[in-house]
Amino acid sequence: MIEITDAAAIIIKRSQAEGKVIRMFLAAIDATGANYGLALGDQEKDDLVFESRGVLIYMNPKDAEFLSETIIDYVNDERGTGFVIRGPEDEVSACGGCANEGSCDHDHDSCDHDSCGHHHGDDCGCS
Repeated sequence: MIEITDAAAIIIKRSQAEGKVIRMFLAAIDATGANYGLALGDQEKDDLVFESRGVLIYMNPKDAEFLSETIIDYVNDERGTGFVIRGPEDEVSACGGCANEGSCDHDHDSCDHDSCGHHHGDDCGCS
């Protein structure tokens, strides 16, 4: 349900603090849907735990109700630096919207930036 790119996994692993976990939380629900954030926090008894690329993400079950397929990426480009949390409903206008366009590391077998000149929805692996 949660996929973490290599770039995000490296940064998350560096930022982990002893005795704390990485928590994903529901920040807001607006016209675009559910918006999530990440923070260091304490593990709660009823947390759901998601694992991707050796990183554990903890989440309150109530916040997870709106969760769908989610990609956590880390960008460092002209737009800024930080984590980007996207779902399949988030449109990407081109494969260039993938922070790792040159070396897409998503867990999608169909991601092929050489032949993906425009948004193909879930088939591209960049949305």
